Amino acid sequence: MTAPDFPALRAACVDELAARGCFDRAPWAREAVLEVERERFVPRDVWRWTRDGYRPLSYEEEPEEWARAVYDPVKAVVTQINDGEHDPRTTRGPVGGAATSSVSALDIVCVKLGHLGLEPGHKVLDIGAGSGVNAALLERRAGPGNVVTIEVDEALADQAARNLRTAGYAARVVCGDGERGVADGAPFDRLVCTASARSVPRAWREQVRPGGSILTPYGTLFSAGGLLRLTVGEDGTAEGRFVDTASYMWLRGHRAPGGRPPRDGAERLSASAADPDKVLDGDWNADFAIGRLVSGLTMQRVTGGGRRVLLWDGRQSFASVCCDAWDEADSVLQQGPRSLWDETLAARAWWDEQGRPEITRYGLSVTADGEHHVWLDAPENPLPGGAV
Repeated sequence: MTAPDFPALRAACVDELAARGCFDRAPWAREAVLEVERERFVPRDVWRWTRDGYRPLSYEEEPEEWARAVYDPVKAVVTQINDGEHDPRTTRGPVGGAATSSVSALDIVCVKLGHLGLEPGHKVLDIGAGSGVNAALLERRAGPGNVVTIEVDEALADQAARNLRTAGYAARVVCGDGERGVADGAPFDRLVCTASARSVPRAWREQVRPGGSILTPYGTLFSAGGLLRLTVGEDGTAEGRFVDTASYMWLRGHRAPGGRPPRDGAERLSASAADPDKVLDGDWNADFAIGRLVSGLTMQRVTGGGRRVLLWDGRQSFASVCCDAWDEADSVLQQGPRSLWDETLAARAWWDEQGRPEITRYGLSVTADGEHHVWLDAPENPLPGGAV
């Protein structure tokens, strides 16, 4: 069996990334991607998504397809599902569930490197080591001895350390909770997270020097769509803007709580004031605003017995909205102290009234005591609803 031509695949991938403008903010990243042998960091047995669920993809059985997956510029390589419950080496057939670790797609990796503002000699903390490849890219820029990467999953941390060592990189790998950072490596000039956060942990703000930067995917349970860059101030404050869109898995401590939606209290029936398909049309910018304005909102679409949208806040409030006969008197059912569909309609109306702002018009200010204030265009224009 002929081995894949990895240098040729890598070069072709870099050319496509360049054509997409992925190196515009960080030209140095082009050489880094060419020099870091990504195939040395991706497990030989990974997962690929199909309509039936996740199926194993093995280098031993399908080397060319595996190699193409490794150097696909716009798709992540899923390396773990359901927190490692299933092993792709022994699984036969599709598996349901959620991806819980991956080697990130190179397009967003390079976009993030461009927004990080990393310079030679900077000390950088990488949250979510995964396979170790992101730490290798950071080391190409910051230099040996300047990169610390932390991973909560012990097996993944061991894998990252092994991959980095055998590939000749000096990045330090720590097994631990990324939300707590790595205090004995602080202060850092830069902190970059490879998972989505719903708040900025105090440890991150305390372990990055004043004037340093935090770059993380950031969102809500309703929408994890923003890439946030913060500048750290004195005494653990931080402020900055959303610089791009980004969709990542959640930090483990920021995942949606399990359990069924609450169904307690008197039912309030009504017609919907607007077509749910138009309110929830999948626009990332609209979803970002709705998620910020309707605190704790979670959504699920169901099709059994007619298309419906279920909304709940993880506490006491629940709503069910019919998507077809939405203007009938009983198409909306709401329970609990909050009327979640009414709040969702108001949030979408606010976004429309503001001129449908894109994610990059928002920013975030974090106070020393941890209050998070999201604003539109400037800190003087906070979103309705106050701190989160």
